[in-house]
Amino acid sequence: MQHRLNIQFNYFCKMITSMFLRISLIILLVMGFLNGGDCFAQTPSEKIELIQAGALMGSEGKEAYVKLKDHVIFKQGEMFLYCDSAFQYAKTNYVEAFGHVRLVQGDTLTMTCNKLEYDGNTKKAKAIGDVILIDKQTILKTTALNYDREGKNVSYFSGANISDKGNNLTSTIGVYNTGTKIFTFKKNVHITNPGQGFLLDADTLQYNSQSRLATFRGETKITTKDGVIKSKEGSYNTATSVMYFGGRAQVFSGDNTISGNKIDYDEKTKLGVVTGEVKIENKKDSITVLGQHAKYTGKNGYSIVSGNPLMYQVNNTDTLFLKADTLVSINDTIKKIKLLKAYYHVQLFRKDMQARCDSLVYNFYDSTIYLYTNPVLWNGENQLVADSIWMVQKNGKMHTMHMHVNAFVISKDTIDNFNQIKGRQITAFFANNHISKILVEGNAESIYHALEGEKKLMGVNKAEAGSIVVLFKDDKLSTITYVTKPDAAFIPPQELKPEDVKLKGFKWRIKERPTKETVIGTNLK
Repeated sequence: MQHRLNIQFNYFCKMITSMFLRISLIILLVMGFLNGGDCFAQTPSEKIELIQAGALMGSEGKEAYVKLKDHVIFKQGEMFLYCDSAFQYAKTNYVEAFGHVRLVQGDTLTMTCNKLEYDGNTKKAKAIGDVILIDKQTILKTTALNYDREGKNVSYFSGANISDKGNNLTSTIGVYNTGTKIFTFKKNVHITNPGQGFLLDADTLQYNSQSRLATFRGETKITTKDGVIKSKEGSYNTATSVMYFGGRAQVFSGDNTISGNKIDYDEKTKLGVVTGEVKIENKKDSITVLGQHAKYTGKNGYSIVSGNPLMYQVNNTDTLFLKADTLVSINDTIKKIKLLKAYYHVQLFRKDMQARCDSLVYNFYDSTIYLYTNPVLWNGENQLVADSIWMVQKNGKMHTMHMHVNAFVISKDTIDNFNQIKGRQITAFFANNHISKILVEGNAESIYHALEGEKKLMGVNKAEAGSIVVLFKDDKLSTITYVTKPDAAFIPPQELKPEDVKLKGFKWRIKERPTKETVIGTNLK
């Protein structure tokens, strides 16, 4: 008997609860009608609809509302809102949702949080506490977030963490357009990708989650496995690893620093292009290269600089300047090749040495410089020419010079006479960057003007021999020693003929001698 009474009582309670829910809903509709018909003023798509609730209580205060509990579900258009409990304000078309809040927009966007305030008229929501927004493969986590359904914008102002296709992004302020899939980040912007091994730090950045292109403005720093890049504007495609940098960008890689007005770089192929006031610095070798355009291939350490290029290397208290139409650098650490090649209209300048040629190779591993195609070199009052010349440096100073085929040395004396030496091959030895001795091998010829007191010509000594050794003092020819028996003649001044004072092939090219101004040009102004 008691059991039957309990069943009947429970059934009675359920009926009363159901009737109460229906009566409360009717009251809510009547209140809306009496207050100007706000409920009927909105179209069904604009009205927040209550789909489900386990319990309902009403209030008729200044702001009439219904309190809902247990598995609450709302709907507006394509949006569904789920929560544990909520306050629904029918008059203002407003909802406050609490506990396990979940907003679902269409079939792509889902947002969860602890609390959500939603205005059905403006279609704007404010999510608070443990906010997580998921839009396909993009996941955003923050403490507070604003969502504008009409404008398709998500914004935050207290920091957020975004994960997108392997990229992790953080910033203090951010806006996300759910339509275009574009993020705009401001303040303390960071992007990392553990798989690709890069870190991007910026002040302002725009990121397209579809193309995975990051575009930045303001001071930006990108750290990769190959080095560090700094720029004030540019873009980085995190999918293709293709980068563009403007605003006087800088690249720091090992001992090298590269800067230019614009840099394009493909991290996968290691191909880079730098344009506009290019500057390449190598701290280890104290070398700087300037130009207007540069191409770089990182895989084999190959780079080309053009546009009035200039290289200079600081050694102790002197500097070597090199100018050409094109400079090519090769730095292969595996094969131990480190070369600088210069092509066409090459000019060299250092206080103790100047040179011209049409092509040049500088081997940094053994500090040897090779000059090709009509080379000519000046050291003090001496002019040296040959079909090819290569000189060896030690500790930043000239040590030896090798002149091959049609080698010719001209030395001007104190009264402007030209002492001359020529042969198949000449080796010059240096002391403190000045010629101290010359060895002539093969078909050696010489013309030496004998002076009295360095002012009066006594005669000309003209000789031919297999080999000659010449000593220099104060950059001038001092003595000649013939290794093999010479065919020689001493000609007094009164018997001299024009052919007696010039060897075949003589050409004094002093007007071609580079100066610091002609080599540097406008590069260092």
